[in-house]
Amino acid sequence: MAPAPANVRVLVRVRPLNGKESEGRGPHGRKNVLHIDSSSTGTIDFTGENSKEYTNGSQSSVGGTITVSRTAGDDSLSRMSTGGYLSDNASSTSSSAQNSRQFAFDAVHGTRSTQVDVFESIKGIVDAVAAGYNGTIVAYGQTGSGKTHTVFGTGETSESGAGLVQRSLRALFRTMTMSQAQANITEGGTVGGSPSGHEYTKTTAKASFFEIFNERVYDLLSDETLESNLSVREDATKGVYVEGLKEVDVSNTEEAEEVLRSGMKNRQVASTAMNRTSSRSHAVFVLSVRTEQTTSDGLSKIRTSKFTLVDLAGSERQKSTDTFGARLKEASMINKSLLCLGYVINALVDRENGKERHVPFRDSKL
Repeated sequence: MAPAPANVRVLVRVRPLNGKESEGRGPHGRKNVLHIDSSSTGTIDFTGENSKEYTNGSQSSVGGTITVSRTAGDDSLSRMSTGGYLSDNASSTSSSAQNSRQFAFDAVHGTRSTQVDVFESIKGIVDAVAAGYNGTIVAYGQTGSGKTHTVFGTGETSESGAGLVQRSLRALFRTMTMSQAQANITEGGTVGGSPSGHEYTKTTAKASFFEIFNERVYDLLSDETLESNLSVREDATKGVYVEGLKEVDVSNTEEAEEVLRSGMKNRQVASTAMNRTSSRSHAVFVLSVRTEQTTSDGLSKIRTSKFTLVDLAGSERQKSTDTFGARLKEASMINKSLLCLGYVINALVDRENGKERHVPFRDSKL
């Protein structure tokens, strides 16, 4: 029997060189040494139907590869392929294996990729949340690699400025509204009401937004608890939760995005040598969805799901970021929590491959 499809998928997005990097060493500046070979669709397979089985018995739905070469390659030569970006040199590797290394991922997006391209790759997670499953998106990478831009966009309400979280919220509420209306039409009920003797379905949502700063949890939506360290608890029914965290009822995309904007104003950011607006905290946005279906005889069936989006603070090297004092302490806490997260992910992957492993999730608030 083939193993169940893995629950963890990895997408890589490569940003273009910034001005400081392009004007770096040498008379022509730095060059991009990444050759990107994207899949034909760029969409992550969450079903496992297209997975490849390796000799160790593990499975992976490889959707794209990145080749790192010691010989600088010009990414401006990249040409668009069907649904992805394929470098002219991507199909050929160096004659010497020592000059290049290849890494495979579930999906890869190059420097010309758009926010829409990235969202379409992970849309399966959003669809799963609407269907009643929990889904989480974690943005991970070095400081200045473009995580916050990918997740939250430019902060504008326009379609072009929207990031992953705005696009996910719009898709979620659109799907929830259509599903509720369709269910009530099919069941003979009314949207938002419960006429006697009829079945009806009602879907509600609550949003919360908090940050983990120096291994302390702060509510980004409450002025009263903005300076108070909240406790992380564990309950047999709730699972792991933040005690005292404010949850805001949201009924549409506009209200959810307003919660997002309100929280972003309170997030900890600072300037470093590598990033003018470096995130100094891990930001966690959670949308809890509750669907209640009431039958004609008064019985209720309740389905809950959570959409979680985590914008991690970037990993840092003190030598590169030139941090000291409070900034250096923050960087140490960031790197420590990211290391713990890596241990947890590795343990989860081992367990999916049939190995008995303890998942050390209590080692960090993250």
